[in-house]
Formats: sequence, C-alpha cells, structure tokens
Amino acid sequence: MITLSNLDRSEALRYMGAKAINPDYMTNELMNKAESHILKLCRPAYTFTEINKDSTALGGEDIKRVLKNCEKVLLIAATLGIYIDKLLRKTQITDMAQAVVLDSLSSVAIEQFMDKIELELKERYCGYYFTNRFSPGYGDYPLEKQRDIVKILKTEKKIGLNLTSSLMLNPTKSVTAVIGLSEKPTQREYESCKSKCDRCNNKSCPYRREST
Repeated sequence: MITLSNLDRSEALRYMGAKAINPDYMTNELMNKAESHILKLCRPAYTFTEINKDSTALGGEDIKRVLKNCEKVLLIAATLGIYIDKLLRKTQITDMAQAVVLDSLSSVAIEQFMDKIELELKERYCGYYFTNRFSPGYGDYPLEKQRDIVKILKTEKKIGLNLTSSLMLNPTKSVTAVIGLSEKPTQREYESCKSKCDRCNNKSCPYRREST
C-alpha cells in the first residue's frame, strides 16, 4: 500500500503564486496545519490497466507522438479520497487563507502519489522505459476522454472516483493519466520534458512553470 509521509512545500508555494523559497512564519504555520490534516485524512487509491493504442480512451495527435514507439500503454486513475474534499469545503467556509494552503498542498499530494504509483509500476514492468505521464487536457488530448477512462477503469466501483457532467473528477484531488512503455530508450517529443507545463497549451495558466 502506498502512503505519503511528507509534502513538497516548495511546489505548494508555486501553486499559491509565492516565489519566495522560505515562507514567512504565518504561511509556515498554515502549511504545518494543512500538511498534518492532509496526511491524516487522505486515503490514496489507484487502479490501472493496459490498453491498446486504438483505445477510445486516447485522442489527439500529441498522445500519438508520445506513444509512437511504445509496445505497451498503461491507463491510470488515482485519488486522495473524499475526506480531502470534505475538509476543503469546510475550510473554505471557515478560513479562506487556510483553504488556499490546503488546496495547494492537496494538489501536491496527488502528484506525489502519482510519482509513487509510477515507481511501483516500474517494478512491475521491469525492463521497460516509461514515457512521462500524459493526462486529458494536456496538449490536444481531449478532456472529453475522461468519460472513456473512468468507464474502462471502472473507477467508481474500484476507487470511488466518478465524473461530473462538466467533466470534472470527483473527488477533485484525483488524476487520470496515460503512460507509454517501450522496450528500447527512444527520444520522444515529450519524454525529455521535465515539466508537464511544457506539455500544456494553456500559456496563461497562473500556475505555469517557466521553461528552463
């Protein structure tokens, strides 16, 4: 079972739009409280399956380039669970400053969970080279493909993850993603990209990380 023991605060500060590496005392206290609650309440869960390159869960030209030289394709869904959402809703009513920190650290938590899932899958698929994760909404990968993803993975039954009519994942601190597996190391367009921001077309996103 995958667990989280600490959260990347520097990444949370980026989500909050803070450029300072060392937060002030008040921000640090808010982060201490938020991290404690998140680690206590989150119930990380995930499911995955192998799919074909012609699966209805895939779409767009970008994902074709990512998977071009791959022998296997993994479809993954992960969530932190409903208790984080409940905590966020309650805190947004009682303490907005704390809610902002909670939201940012929760986003960090689901990404760290995905990183750990990937490490677990690399042990299972030993010998394969992994592409970066690619999610609906990145590049020209249609967000509408979420419908097919949750259906194929049976996410509601397996991990309590469903989709709203506006294509939002519920619980909100959840992620779906595709990873390609290749038997040989290849130089793919997105494989060497260190930041998912570089794979996203939303240039005006306030959380966008500048290219290096």
